[in-house]
Amino acid sequence: MATITRELLRKRSEHNECMISTMEELTLHQEELTGISPVLGQSCRDLKILLLQNNIIPRMENLHHLKSLEYLNLALNNIRRIEGLERAEFLNKLDLTINFIDVDDLETSIDNLVDRQHLADLYMMGNPCEQDWPGFKSYVIARLPQVKQLDGTEVTRAMRISALQQLPALVAELRVLAEERRGRRSVEEREKEEERARKEEKARRKAARAEAMEEGGADGAVVVEDVSDSEEEDEDELTGHTPEVREEIYREMAEEKLEKDKREKENQPKWRGEKEFEAEQKASVEKAREREERGQIRQCNEGKWRFRFDEESKPGYVLLDLSVQKHLSSSLIDVDVHPSYISVVIKSKVLRLILPADVESSTAKAERSKTTGHLLVTMKKVDENENMVALRAARKAREAEEREEGRRREEESRRREGAKLGAQMLEAVDLRITREGKKAGA
Repeated sequence: MATITRELLRKRSEHNECMISTMEELTLHQEELTGISPVLGQSCRDLKILLLQNNIIPRMENLHHLKSLEYLNLALNNIRRIEGLERAEFLNKLDLTINFIDVDDLETSIDNLVDRQHLADLYMMGNPCEQDWPGFKSYVIARLPQVKQLDGTEVTRAMRISALQQLPALVAELRVLAEERRGRRSVEEREKEEERARKEEKARRKAARAEAMEEGGADGAVVVEDVSDSEEEDEDELTGHTPEVREEIYREMAEEKLEKDKREKENQPKWRGEKEFEAEQKASVEKAREREERGQIRQCNEGKWRFRFDEESKPGYVLLDLSVQKHLSSSLIDVDVHPSYISVVIKSKVLRLILPADVESSTAKAERSKTTGHLLVTMKKVDENENMVALRAARKAREAEEREEGRRREEESRRREGAKLGAQMLEAVDLRITREGKKAGA
């Protein structure tokens, strides 16, 4: 169920550049509206066309600000009386198809339309007064001389003369029918009140029975369920075309829609913004630090980050070069350096590495590249000469490998040159043989 709000009006004003105050046409059909709120008249005073069909609006109210209104569509609603149009001086078309205007409210409804001098097109098909009273059409034609078309049928001069002749009898007949209808309505209201009380009593008994079943089940006793009430519930389902039935149908539709939207929302991937990522990052950091404080130091790389240790480019230091996305916020990176290991939490993923040498954790420094986003952690060694023998050996081995690779490349280059020269010599020999053959033939 919904009501008219400024948010809804703004949503339906896209054709007018979202300007509510200057809007001249508004469509709010099939919005499950339960009424016309004052926001409509206060915000949209220049409306000329208002479409409110296929809702469950029970009353024509809060329309007194709409002085420029020319077309009002309230078809397929729960309207029981025409009212609230005293200020709509320029109303030209009114559609009340399939509502609940009955004979007991017809005279008052038509009285409220008599002064609408510009009203030329009126639709009331499908209302109880139109379906149950044969004199409806002639009565409306006689009472509203300005109406040129009724329920899609043109009102001719002959129809109007005949209706005026029947008017006194029609008025008397209508008042008798209205009195009878009021009597039936009072009886129906009493029956509805009794039915409502009966349902409340049934609900109370059902709740008491459920409570008794719970207590009996807890005590281990056998409880026999009375199915008579459930059978009565099946018989009490609302049927027919009444405002109550329409409201119940729309209520069920609204509940089903909410349930469907809830399921779809649950199935959709949850959107996470910067705050959510930061909260998740904070929780991951706390969890990782707590584990490290307990002495659970195990190497891991949950984010599959690419990294490289470097001890040669800056002697006496251990450098950790870590590939991080360029546009990742630095607030989602936490670096914790210990003498023997380093722990980095990036976007809730932990990278924990044992260092190749002991370092001074208090002097460690972390920097990010503005161009590549890489994270560079510079850590000073406790012993500047630690790993120096291994580093020199590794450097010598690497230089030897580079020399060997250079020699292999040089040999490969000479081999390719020799093959190329041999191919050229064979081509020259073939060319000479071909020329000599030509000369011998001549």
